[in-house]
Amino acid sequence: MYFKQFSNIFYDYDITTQIGSGTQAVATAAISGGIVTSVAITDGGTGYTDAVVTFTAPQTEPGVSATARAIVSNGIITQIVMINGGVGYTQPPTVIISTPWKVLPTISKSFIVKDITKNIRFRRDILANISLYDEYDIIDGETPEIVAERLYGNAEYHWIVMLANDRYDYRNDWPLTQANLDQYVVDKYGATANNIHHYENSKGLTVDSDYPSAVPITNANYEEQLNEGKRRIKVISNSIISTVLKNFKDQM
Repeated sequence: MYFKQFSNIFYDYDITTQIGSGTQAVATAAISGGIVTSVAITDGGTGYTDAVVTFTAPQTEPGVSATARAIVSNGIITQIVMINGGVGYTQPPTVIISTPWKVLPTISKSFIVKDITKNIRFRRDILANISLYDEYDIIDGETPEIVAERLYGNAEYHWIVMLANDRYDYRNDWPLTQANLDQYVVDKYGATANNIHHYENSKGLTVDSDYPSAVPITNANYEEQLNEGKRRIKVISNSIISTVLKNFKDQM
């Protein structure tokens, strides 16, 4: 848990900084019947060790976003394999491929902090009155500390990132890395990972298997959808973060 019920907390954490390296890959998607059927790579990029592939949302609401994974060879993305074609696309979505990242040595820090669960109701009121939120898509492998450092230049503001989204446990409320997700699926489902979990219609609603145009969702697809649903968060605009922090500090 990120928030513990003690008046003072000895908090230690690791910061792993990532910097851009290489060139970003580019790809385009093809659809058929509202589903993304394939992704063609127009530029495989350079400098990749791994990559996250996401798609813009379907045009039909409440559709289901497609998911895919990238195959990397010698720093270049050579193939994008569809995991779930999604539903509700009336035109091909934009394919978003993460930039190549170089991981710098991890820095460990520790300090004593006050219990930030104090006056939690008031702090929620502060957050509820904020109108200047931005949206942010968590990159595979990013922690709340990395997001806070990237957005605000201070990893210690990780709790602002968590509280702004009513998230309190980074293990359950934060998206798993692709490697950890794959292992989680194996541990949970074993040989039944590709068995059908349920069926969905074109609006992403659960339906019976004999429903017209029902799309099968496997156990692996289901866990991928849950994990991807945690990736987009709202973040307090950097232009007002100092004001928000002052209000929080006054109530500590």
